[in-house]
Amino acid sequence: MFLTHYSSLLKKIDYALHTFMNNHIETVKGSPFLEYYYKKINDFLFTGGKRIRPILLVDSFSSIAPQEKDERIIPTSLSLELLHNASLIHDDIMDKADTRRGEKTFHISLRDYANENYSNTNTNSDDFGISMGILGGDFAYNLAYKAINTTDFPPAVTLKAAIEFNEGFFQIVQGVIIETEFMGRFAVTEDEYYTMIQGKTAALFEKAARIGAIFAEGTESQINALGEFGLTAGVAFQIVDDIIGSFGNPEKTGKPVDSDLKEGKKTILTIKAIEKANEKQRKTLSKIIGNQDANEAEIEEVRDIIKETGALDYARNKANSLYQQCITFLDEAEPTLDEKYKNYLAKIAKMGVNREK
Repeated sequence: MFLTHYSSLLKKIDYALHTFMNNHIETVKGSPFLEYYYKKINDFLFTGGKRIRPILLVDSFSSIAPQEKDERIIPTSLSLELLHNASLIHDDIMDKADTRRGEKTFHISLRDYANENYSNTNTNSDDFGISMGILGGDFAYNLAYKAINTTDFPPAVTLKAAIEFNEGFFQIVQGVIIETEFMGRFAVTEDEYYTMIQGKTAALFEKAARIGAIFAEGTESQINALGEFGLTAGVAFQIVDDIIGSFGNPEKTGKPVDSDLKEGKKTILTIKAIEKANEKQRKTLSKIIGNQDANEAEIEEVRDIIKETGALDYARNKANSLYQQCITFLDEAEPTLDEKYKNYLAKIAKMGVNREK
């Protein structure tokens, strides 16, 4: 039942996103590069995303207003997917990533465009790709803001949702600022880590749920309960992302599994491993984590330490514990949420914890 529902919503959201992007592409017909650029943004949006955030928004809306057709809320849900992808385009530049979801990252695609078209000029293709990538993230964010400023709902409701959206964007940027500062340090506390991921990742889950509730004109109790659910589910999601980032299957994830360790990202895995390591293990971790030249054997050595210190088991247990916690918030809403959609929301959170990519 849930998978059928999820698949149906996924198709509707993809169709709405396709229509939304095509409408914008039509506005630049006759301008070859802009048309190419818009199409590359569109290509990036359709490289296999799970659409969890817009689906979370739609189901949060339906949990309060089950009588409403989801076609009304779906166009606004695109704002969360576009904002998420805007952050991914910028993340890939910061991470110096060449691939995402098995495809070229956006800035690498534009670098290659420069190599193919401007080889006889003084244009630096790397600089061109990075510049166009920064603009691409900004562009996707502006598209997101267009999507949420809808005329399909009362102006006061739309304004309230837009304020939540802006706050979510602010929290994402703040989370990434904190994460980037962490990379200059060896030791980071677990509490600091949670502060970071509540902004970088979980804020968008929280805002998706709250915005869906706001558009449904839910009570403050319903909005807050759904927000707490989304925030906690988002933290669990990021912990699983950390695990996949170091122990996942590259053929399934479409990206390398050594980049987090080479870049010195402070994940729950490395934080707990450093905390629990003996002197010899700690020395090994300090030598390898953040070393861009670390070889495969050294990265495997770090993975072994993460397992030996119990950090991997700790992360898995923490993600499962947070999942159990997040679904309790769904019972705190007054009036109560629709049972069917409450079950769908719980399944979305579980899917985030059980995924392999």
